[in-house]
Amino acid sequence: MIATLLLVFPLLFMPSDATFGTQVMSYDNKRMLQLIEDFNGTVTEQLFLVVSTWGKLKADYPRDVAKIEDLEETLQHVVCQKERNVTVRHHLQGYLIREQIREHLETLNSSDLFQRALQSEDHELGKWQLALGQHSRKLHCVLKPDQLTRILEGVIRRTYTLEGSTRLAVLLYQLYIGNRESYATMVEAELMLYERYKSGGKNSQEFSGYMAKLWQSIQIEEFYPGLDQNTKQRLVDAIIDLLQFL
Repeated sequence: MIATLLLVFPLLFMPSDATFGTQVMSYDNKRMLQLIEDFNGTVTEQLFLVVSTWGKLKADYPRDVAKIEDLEETLQHVVCQKERNVTVRHHLQGYLIREQIREHLETLNSSDLFQRALQSEDHELGKWQLALGQHSRKLHCVLKPDQLTRILEGVIRRTYTLEGSTRLAVLLYQLYIGNRESYATMVEAELMLYERYKSGGKNSQEFSGYMAKLWQSIQIEEFYPGLDQNTKQRLVDAIIDLLQFL
C-alpha cells in the first residue's frame, strides 16, 4: 500500500523556471488535497496521504496558515464520509492529526501575539497585557495542560531575546487568570523562560532582579502548595541562583 501511495507524490511537484535557466520544484498543495479527497482507495490510505502531507507542510511550509487550514478541512471531509467505511479507529486517527494541527496553529498565533506585544511601545503594554489575559482564557478552554505547555515552549523559543526577556516575563504572567490550572501554567512558563535565559550564558541585571522578585510573589500565592514537587524544586533552585537580587 505505502509503495503505491508514494508513487503519487512525484505528480505533485512541478518544475518552474528559475533564474539562469535552472529549474526548481514547486509544491501544488491544492492538487494534493484534491487527490486525497478523490483517492479511489481505502480511508486508511487517504489518512496515510493526510499524514504525509502534514509532514510536508510542517517541514517546508510551517507558517503557511492557509495551506494548513485547507489540510485540516480536507481531513474533516475524509473522516466524515458517510458512503465510506469510516471506523472508530479512523476517527481516532483523524482526531490525533487535528490535535497536532491545532497545536501548531495555536503556537503560531500565540507567538505572533507575544511578538507584537514585545515590540509595542511602553505606553501600550497595558493593552497587550489585557489582550494576552483574554487569549489565555481561550487557550485554557480549548487545550489540555500538556498541549498548552508545548505551545508556550514554542512561543518562548520563537520570541526570546536577552533584551526583551524582562518584558516577556511580564507578559507570560498574564497566563495566570486566577485559578489553579492557569497558575501552574504560568509558573511553568516563567520557569521555562528562566531556564532559557540561563542556557544563553549571558547576564541581565534587570531580568535577574525582576525574576528574583517574581519567584517571591509566586511562593506566596494561594495555589503554591498545590504545585508538584519537581516544579517546587526548580523554583527553589532559581531562588538560590538569584539570592543576591533579593
